[in-house]
Amino acid sequence: MWVVLNSTEKYIALIFLTFSILVVVLKGVYQILAKERFAWRKLFNKVKPITEKERHFITAFLLPYQQFTHAERKQFLKRFAWFRSRKSFVFYGAIEEPEQIKAYVTASAILLTMGLRNYKYENSIRRIIIYPSAYYSKIAKRYHLGEYNPRFKTLVFAADELAHGFRIPNDNKNLGLHEAAHALMFEFDKMRGWEARKFRLGIRKFKGLFENPNFKKVLEGSTYFRPYSKTSFIEFFAVAVENFVESPSEFKTHYPGLFYLMTRIFNLGTSTK
Repeated sequence: MWVVLNSTEKYIALIFLTFSILVVVLKGVYQILAKERFAWRKLFNKVKPITEKERHFITAFLLPYQQFTHAERKQFLKRFAWFRSRKSFVFYGAIEEPEQIKAYVTASAILLTMGLRNYKYENSIRRIIIYPSAYYSKIAKRYHLGEYNPRFKTLVFAADELAHGFRIPNDNKNLGLHEAAHALMFEFDKMRGWEARKFRLGIRKFKGLFENPNFKKVLEGSTYFRPYSKTSFIEFFAVAVENFVESPSEFKTHYPGLFYLMTRIFNLGTSTK
């Protein structure tokens, strides 16, 4: 059965069609120019520039930043400002110094992308939930200090443990880096492009090494990677990321092959910065 539209209805339909096409075009232009997915909330959530207070705080707590070149610092701060502004932070309970906690999370995420073009975690992180200390997970039925939920694209942290990870910069225990490593694996899992393919290839090689019987024997006799790293390949990668950032010279000395693979995965030079 055909429906015949009168002139007024045709005019309204034409306006609606024109508006729909315009929205699609504008979304495409936005994504090309901004190099990020379009969302209405982003139009009203501009990237806030780094403040001097934030700059001094980053310099104080982030040891790798102190070793960056001028160009690297500029890149880090630009990406830091974007992540801190664009991601949704949700705080539960009494959180002391929430801006510093934001900085810890943001620094963890951006630090892992310094050699990569993709630093926005568009496919993997939408929000970050912060609790004051260990929180009870109704799903896992136990207390957590931190986790990454790929289904909801959410990072969850205990603020005190997150801060502790940066207060001792070389103990190879950093909750922020650990969970950001999980998110980054998910980010590149099904993404197209040469960078994503290169990342996945590196991860496959990393997994092959972890499952190699000879390497497992070496790993069993080592105390460099903490015991939790031996629970699974995914956890070993996240722990290795912590070691790679916090004690690169020691990593390179004891595991040169694995160290080189990490530099390939993160598209970095082979220096020990």
